[in-house]
Amino acid sequence: MRRPRKSSWARLNRVTDLIELIITCHPQGFDVLLGEVEAPSSREIHVMMNSGRSKMPEDFKATMLNLETEAERIVYDREYFDKSVELAGGWPHIHLVSKEYRDSDSRMWSVVMDHVKFVGNASTRNASRLKRVANKHGMSANTVMKYRRDFSMKLAEMILMPPSDDGNFYLMPGYVVKK
Repeated sequence: MRRPRKSSWARLNRVTDLIELIITCHPQGFDVLLGEVEAPSSREIHVMMNSGRSKMPEDFKATMLNLETEAERIVYDREYFDKSVELAGGWPHIHLVSKEYRDSDSRMWSVVMDHVKFVGNASTRNASRLKRVANKHGMSANTVMKYRRDFSMKLAEMILMPPSDDGNFYLMPGYVVKK
């Protein structure tokens, strides 16, 4: 017997990972989410996914470059990325929800943009840069970190929010999007 909860958690995690991949590995990740920049090409997707993969010493083996294998990886990365976008409802839906999220919580959006731009990913702990971002926005470094930790999951939850019974999306109180 299949548990529906597990599949919805897996879907939420996959869309969260998609958002994280876009904002941390694409040079214009926030613009991609908003639809102001084209969706990444197959080569860009492959580069982004490679940057997120493990960089352990055992990954670097002295082997001859196999172009067919590289091409297969590019195709696999593209298919995986496209499936994640499909699970999120497609690019138009991602753009719509991202714009609504930016407009409804512009402070969190700007704090996370600055964190990604100046501090880097979660493994980068540069206290002076983090403090600069916190001072710029008039908040503590802990609050900046909390915003950064929560951002992708909150956006993914909004993207996956089901429509109401009448077929409209209610992303924020008082905001209706006709499907």
